[in-house]
Amino acid sequence: MIGVNPDTAARAQNGKRQIYEDPMGYRSFLVQVDDSDQSDCRIKVAAGLARIYDAGLQGVYVTSTREMTPFASAMLPDSVVEQRLRDTGEAQAQAEKRFRAGAAAEHLTAVSWSAPADPAIDAAILHTVYADIAVVGQPQAEDENAGFASDLVHGMLMNAGRPLLIVPRYGEFPVVGQNVLIAWKETRGSARAVCDALPFLKRAAKVVVMSVSSPKDDSAVQSRSDAGIAAYLARHDIDAKVRPEVAEDIDVGNLLLSRAADLSTDLIVMGAYSRTRLAERVLGGVTRLILQSMTVPVLMSH
Repeated sequence: MIGVNPDTAARAQNGKRQIYEDPMGYRSFLVQVDDSDQSDCRIKVAAGLARIYDAGLQGVYVTSTREMTPFASAMLPDSVVEQRLRDTGEAQAQAEKRFRAGAAAEHLTAVSWSAPADPAIDAAILHTVYADIAVVGQPQAEDENAGFASDLVHGMLMNAGRPLLIVPRYGEFPVVGQNVLIAWKETRGSARAVCDALPFLKRAAKVVVMSVSSPKDDSAVQSRSDAGIAAYLARHDIDAKVRPEVAEDIDVGNLLLSRAADLSTDLIVMGAYSRTRLAERVLGGVTRLILQSMTVPVLMSH
């Protein structure tokens, strides 16, 4: 009896649809929709992936301009409040139209839309809890809503318990997940990210693991770590090349971006790290650098 790889068989049976069927694959994508031009790129990426994985797609309208507290409403003239509500309603309608057009372009049928009235970040976190993965935008320092965008990504990463696929602000990304670079360190965050990315890794044409150690690390421990991640991926039928790198912590982010460019990577997989500062959790240095300077989509998990 000749054995057949079920992944290969599933792809062959679906032919031109290029659907990837995996019992452990993604079944629901959430995409953050707002009024920016970047939103269209996110919708395109999310809809394309939902088609590939034969998954559902939910658009969630999340924007800082939707929030108007009762106090603010009471302080403003009625005419200003009414105009604000009209503008918000029109913007929301246009965003939904763009979302549904993006889903229709990929011939998706399991499509839903939500424009929650709750505080934006809380609503985004709650909706993400019920998705397999959320597609969001890269925060941009020069944007007028930079603070909100950064808080949104931080809140979803730290509190939703789901991976985020963060799409760069600039560029087009017709292919995501065929050439994957994993940033590996023997930590909870890295382990979570690799596990969350398995559906991508299983269908990737190329997977490279960048295993980073500092000059002070024990070489025997690092060798064990490299062998361990290679063995873990092999058990999932993922043929990955482990590439050891030595760098100081301050240089890891730049090294990762450099290797991604060298390898023509279309997806980076990494853990999102945080530290405590004055009773709040802030993102670690490498995570912040990647969020600021990414040039390809990044799957992050915490």
